Amino acid sequence: MHLDQKIMHLGFHIYDVGFQSPNVEAARPLVYATALLLVVVIALLNFSAIAIRNRLREKYKALEN
Repeated sequence: MHLDQKIMHLGFHIYDVGFQSPNVEAARPLVYATALLLVVVIALLNFSAIAIRNRLREKYKALEN
């Protein structure tokens, strides 16, 4: 993994492909796929955070009693 390599985040990628592409109809499936990927990544991060929070609550609740 190269940490000095520049990357484009998904939000900017959606904007760039959707609004800066000369052929909007050809870019539309890529925009939809990128938006779906962004929603899935956010949902997975949220579900992971909820699971970690619940696990820590149970752990500290057991230590409290």
